[in-house]
Amino acid sequence: MEDLTPEKIKALTMLSAGYTLQQTADKTGVTIKTISRWKLDPEFQKLLKEASMRMFDSAISELCLGSIEAAKQLRGIINDEDVPARVKISAIQCLLGTASRVRDWHNEERLERLEAAIDANNNI
Repeated sequence: MEDLTPEKIKALTMLSAGYTLQQTADKTGVTIKTISRWKLDPEFQKLLKEASMRMFDSAISELCLGSIEAAKQLRGIINDEDVPARVKISAIQCLLGTASRVRDWHNEERLERLEAAIDANNNI
């Protein structure tokens, strides 16, 4: 986009982060009507989609980092001699439940890939 002004860049960043049109207008110093007009531009739409995907990827990365820390904390609770048994049982249930859901998700993905390969083979 040739005319990517600082206001448009800020609008792209804010909109991709989930800010409302009003909040974006207030922070960029342009009107909601202007931002709405920008959103109709195919190039702006493309940039907004790309920015949103980058924002989403960053959020997922943060969640993954947090989940590693959470698992470490749960393991610490399980191994701590001073923690009551009922708390340890809750930590174990949480850890095993999450591990089970991850395994199920992984197996579903593998199954989908196998089904796609079979379908591709049958279409040859």
